[in-house]
Amino acid sequence: MPDSENDRKSELERLRLASDLRQLAKETSNPDLRERWRRMARLWSGEEDEPAQDDTEVDDTGVDKDLGE
Repeated sequence: MPDSENDRKSELERLRLASDLRQLAKETSNPDLRERWRRMARLWSGEEDEPAQDDTEVDDTGVDKDLGE
């Protein structure tokens, strides 16, 4: 089997695992488990490798631009 096919299968398995972990996080009432499963899902889906997306605009001084100072 070519490596690219193995890579695709591995990626699919990781995404399925991440999906299962997200589902577990939705279904639990335990906040510690919920956060742990969400963190694991991000790791397995590859989201941990991506830089964090910051939805607040902060300039170099650390002041939030929305505060209108």
